[in-house]
Amino acid sequence: MKSILLHIYDSLSARRRWLWTGLAVVVAALIGMSVSLRYNEDIMDFLPVDDEDREALALYQSQQSASRLVLIVEGDSLREEAIEACEEVLPDLTTEIDLSEQLSGIYSQMPYFIADSVYDRLDGYFSSEAVRASLERDKLILSTPGTSFLAPVIQADPLGLINLSGFTPPSSANRSYAFYQTPYGSTETRRNAALIDSLQTVASEMQELFPDLNLRWIGAPLIAVGNARRIKLDTVLCIALSLVLIIILLVYAFPRRRDLWFILMAVSFGWLTGMAVLRMVTPTISAVVLGIGSVLIGIAVNYPLHLLVHQRYTSSVRQTLDEVLSPLVVGNITTVGAFLTLIPLQATALKHLGIFAASMLVGTILFCIFVLPHLMSAEPTPVREIRLPLPTNPKGIAAGQWVVVVLTLVAGAYLWLKPSERFDANLNHINYMTPEQRADLAYFDSIANPQREISEHAYRAELWQAYWQTHEIDSIITCIQTEAAGAGFRPEAFTPFYDMLKSWLPVKAFDMRKLTQGLSDNFDYIGLCCSLIVLLFLWLSFRNLWLALIAFVPMALSWVWILATMQLLGLQFNIVNIILATFIFGQGDDYTIFIVEGLMYEHRTGKPILPQYRQSILLSALIMLIGVGILVLAVHPAMHSLGAVTLIGMLIVLLMAVTIPPLLFRLYVRFFPEK
Repeated sequence: MKSILLHIYDSLSARRRWLWTGLAVVVAALIGMSVSLRYNEDIMDFLPVDDEDREALALYQSQQSASRLVLIVEGDSLREEAIEACEEVLPDLTTEIDLSEQLSGIYSQMPYFIADSVYDRLDGYFSSEAVRASLERDKLILSTPGTSFLAPVIQADPLGLINLSGFTPPSSANRSYAFYQTPYGSTETRRNAALIDSLQTVASEMQELFPDLNLRWIGAPLIAVGNARRIKLDTVLCIALSLVLIIILLVYAFPRRRDLWFILMAVSFGWLTGMAVLRMVTPTISAVVLGIGSVLIGIAVNYPLHLLVHQRYTSSVRQTLDEVLSPLVVGNITTVGAFLTLIPLQATALKHLGIFAASMLVGTILFCIFVLPHLMSAEPTPVREIRLPLPTNPKGIAAGQWVVVVLTLVAGAYLWLKPSERFDANLNHINYMTPEQRADLAYFDSIANPQREISEHAYRAELWQAYWQTHEIDSIITCIQTEAAGAGFRPEAFTPFYDMLKSWLPVKAFDMRKLTQGLSDNFDYIGLCCSLIVLLFLWLSFRNLWLALIAFVPMALSWVWILATMQLLGLQFNIVNIILATFIFGQGDDYTIFIVEGLMYEHRTGKPILPQYRQSILLSALIMLIGVGILVLAVHPAMHSLGAVTLIGMLIVLLMAVTIPPLLFRLYVRFFPEK
């Protein structure tokens, strides 16, 4: 492969005009595809659920009032005017929103919402007199101005079998409540944000009218919006700080400014490639994917860094390519393979992240192989040396290397003797909430206890089906149609209700325990598949199992260290930082591959090359630590955990990469001197 790529380099060197023309066409095409991507902020995309699960979760959220917002009004003595004002808030707001789409999902699964007490008198609901009275009531409601939004409700439930008001906490002498149901669900933060701003404005206006009262909104949609805003704020602040630090580092390391432009061009081309490939797969992606995907810059920057740093030690660009191509390509293949393990996962966002990461890294390496060498000059690249105070001498086994081995054994023993849950599937632990919000939600949970077990879900379905085993659906529909015609309704007025009676089937119950197990299984799957794929590609690349193991063992030991360190510090993987498993493998195999390639080169030729490789590795690691580790300063729990795990993971991976391979390679040469 190296000879083929070098031949392509020679051919393009003689045809520069073709190269620049082709590059311009490709960049224009990538930009054209990238700009048409649309974004959403639905956290559901990160959950391992299929279409059936999504339907069950939507129903579960309806039952749990997950889309409900509550206005809490507190004061030493609630005046009658304030209570009346609260009661006036909801009608004014509700009439501005079309609820038909939201209500259709609820009424299509009506049996789950019918209270047990209704079955005791259900026969009475279906008598001719009761049907006539219900339809007269419906007619009166629809003839009242401002009630058109209730038409879908009456069409789906003309007899009033269910009551959507649900749980209402008891008002007290100094606390009262008003309720509002968002039509967007609890996870669509972009549209809920504008709605919640309006509700906050209403509360502020009421606060001005009654300054002695305390008014505030709570609810899952409010928390979701607060999370999205906190993430955006933390992202902006952390990225701004990390960019400043990374620019300072690069300016120090590369005194020649054009080298910085080369790095930017390579990473930008890779980013455009990832966006364009995503657009070919899907028209809409989660905005969080791109936010997390920015971490990929720390990996993608490896490729131009290795080329530019190595150019300092060679006399020509072609010689640089000849010496760097093998570890570059092998490292890219193993890293891309690690990210491809995300694609089979059920979570849509993780699939898209895997596609984006793999495509971005492929685009970056292609730019570095086919374009960047023709931009680089033949003269050595000026790079300021960054020293690495760690034992890395391949000709002797430093004491520090044995210390690393011993500490790894201690870490493994610690994990064995003190096992704990490595994955935290509790989504509340990665939610950002103010202390007041946590207190309010705890109060409501203590009263409402909204958790419904799967057994209750099945119980309600059984009640409904048992009732209709002894009653005729057709005769009841005929009764309603007859009375509806007499009341002046059109024949098709209550078709949604008739369809529900004739064809209702229970949806699969949403099981939070299943979701928890799914998240944990994803964690185990990512770790296992990343390991196997990286080991396989290393074996195929080196064509020697022992050399593959020399490159792989440091990553396996790193994983032991990472788990033990996190357990010692009380940290756990979660739905957000689980993605770092692939990043850690991606970075770790790049580092160990370069070290092993350097050891082989020095053993074969006797010429020193490890110092060059260590320079680019250290520079890459520092960029990754700054770019992602800075998130440890974030306020949002999920982002903070992302930064904490990155700091732990990258420091351990770097330590293992520069200490373990020289030790193992020394043993390899001792036992297999002929190789």
